[in-house]
Amino acid sequence: MRQYTVELNADRRVTLEVTGLDLPTPGNFETPLEHPRPAIIICPGGGFEFLSQREADPVAVAFQRFGFATFILRYSIMEFAEFPHPAVDVVRAIRWVRAHADELGVDPTKVTVMGFSAGGHVAALAGTLYDHPDVLESERAECDDESLLRQPARPDAIVPAYAVFNFDWVPDAADLRWVDTVSAVTRETPPAFVWTTGEDAVVPPSQSLRFVTALAEQGVPFEYHHFTRGVHGLATGDRLANFDRPELPENVHHWVELCANWLRATL
Repeated sequence: MRQYTVELNADRRVTLEVTGLDLPTPGNFETPLEHPRPAIIICPGGGFEFLSQREADPVAVAFQRFGFATFILRYSIMEFAEFPHPAVDVVRAIRWVRAHADELGVDPTKVTVMGFSAGGHVAALAGTLYDHPDVLESERAECDDESLLRQPARPDAIVPAYAVFNFDWVPDAADLRWVDTVSAVTRETPPAFVWTTGEDAVVPPSQSLRFVTALAEQGVPFEYHHFTRGVHGLATGDRLANFDRPELPENVHHWVELCANWLRATL
């Protein structure tokens, strides 16, 4: 297994943590492992104030079990979190993974962005505003690598979990961190796997319902799971990510397998 960190923007402390399985052995030896593999770029939550530990490594481990190459994006937060910075970060990560697909053992046509809470907003930005003029202009100002900029920026799928999709329920509606991704849905938005819980007291579950309604209106394929029980921030929904919680809902953890199977079928 290969693990290393790539610096995407030093000024904003944006990095991409790479975890890849070994590449096939040179010569006439067939690998017993899938090659190339689909990729998932993971965006932890944290309200743009921090990056949640439970939504980083545990998620990567969970999806590695299903054969995915995983990347943890530590995108712009705190004073750097205003739009378009997080959108630029995730678009840069998508392009970087595709540009290095051969050496990573990744299929560049199967790149998913997955995010939780505020990270789910970043995933939604990737799926709806990847070609927004402000994003492209800012990205070009930061990156002078034309070969990287020629890589496609649109993800092949997105997985927003208990995500923030717009700002009309947020007390400070002028906060530039919360761009409206519901109204930004178009027919070009990639397929989405969306899930939330009915007991989420931090982000209204209606946020997810409104997003998938917009997807349906535009004819974008999606799968939607609304689990009755479960607080905000469950990540994988199991003990690995929730050792600090004495009780967990009985079935939220199933979303990982449901999502992995959906991604395999969709990609």
